[in-house]
Amino acid sequence: MKTKKSIENPDWELIAKFMSNEASLAEKEEVEQWAAQSEQNCKELEKTEVLLNKTDWFFRLKNYDTDTAWQQVREKSYSVQSSYSQNNNPKRVFSPALLRYAAAVLIALLLGATGYYFGFKNQIREVYSEIISAEKQVVNEYVLPDGSVVTLNSNSKLEFPKKFKKNVREVTISGEAFFDVKSDPEKPFIIHAGNAEVKVLGTSFNVCAYPEAETVEVVVEAGTVEVICHQKKKLEENRKLLLNAGEKGTLLNYSRKIEKTLNADPNYLAWKTRNLVFDQTPLNEVIQYLNKTYHTDIQFKGKNIEQLVLTAQFEKKSVDFILNVIQLTFDLELTRENETYILSEG
Repeated sequence: MKTKKSIENPDWELIAKFMSNEASLAEKEEVEQWAAQSEQNCKELEKTEVLLNKTDWFFRLKNYDTDTAWQQVREKSYSVQSSYSQNNNPKRVFSPALLRYAAAVLIALLLGATGYYFGFKNQIREVYSEIISAEKQVVNEYVLPDGSVVTLNSNSKLEFPKKFKKNVREVTISGEAFFDVKSDPEKPFIIHAGNAEVKVLGTSFNVCAYPEAETVEVVVEAGTVEVICHQKKKLEENRKLLLNAGEKGTLLNYSRKIEKTLNADPNYLAWKTRNLVFDQTPLNEVIQYLNKTYHTDIQFKGKNIEQLVLTAQFEKKSVDFILNVIQLTFDLELTRENETYILSEG
């Protein structure tokens, strides 16, 4: 756009040609240069494009006769400066001033129609994407618009905008996920997880926030994160804390308090890595880890089985392999009924 044009008085004729892909290469460069002059100009161009797209969608939804509508706009906006000559050769002459006026009228009509429709919506919601994992889904990784990588556990849901805002990256998690956030000091990454909010710049950590659970847990693998509790009442105590690598933050949903401890669970990420470490671990706890990691149903029969403890390490092994090791280690019987594994005394 020419430098003499300001945001208060943009060249709507040129913008209209640009939006309709009728501008020449030089005119396109002129519009792009104008948009690059200031953030305000850029926003104005983006806003106009969004409104034009939404208006086009609205008219098509309402089954308007667009050809007739455009013809009426032309008839009301354009002035014919000459008529047919005597030899019946038609010739129309358009004044540049009238063309600018027509473009301005067209933009005004589009903006007005859009405002009329979206006025009933109270606000224009952003377009969001949703990823939902099945109850026993195989672990999958997803790349977000900014390049951050998220791994979802089973029975979890991740919601995020198709395009992050310019000053912040926000997502919502229900369930459990591991985040490997791409560093961007100018654009913090915020995760809404139940009653908790996790804020980071670039790091990797695990968030467990199932709706039915009594807690929201955040375990940091690398970097630093800030955990904030959404209080029912504005209380400063235990409202937020910083977590460094190796630390765990636990938000108690009932009392809305946050506790920080060292992470003593080597298997907190086993659902993702399939790496399990047991050090004098009671067998009933081992079974709980296996059920969560492999989404299995393992049960045991016998009073003495609960007193057994296991010391072992498994790296990317199948649940059948691990159960066979347990069976041979403690001389147990292993049977399977449909989808249920049963460990019993021999």
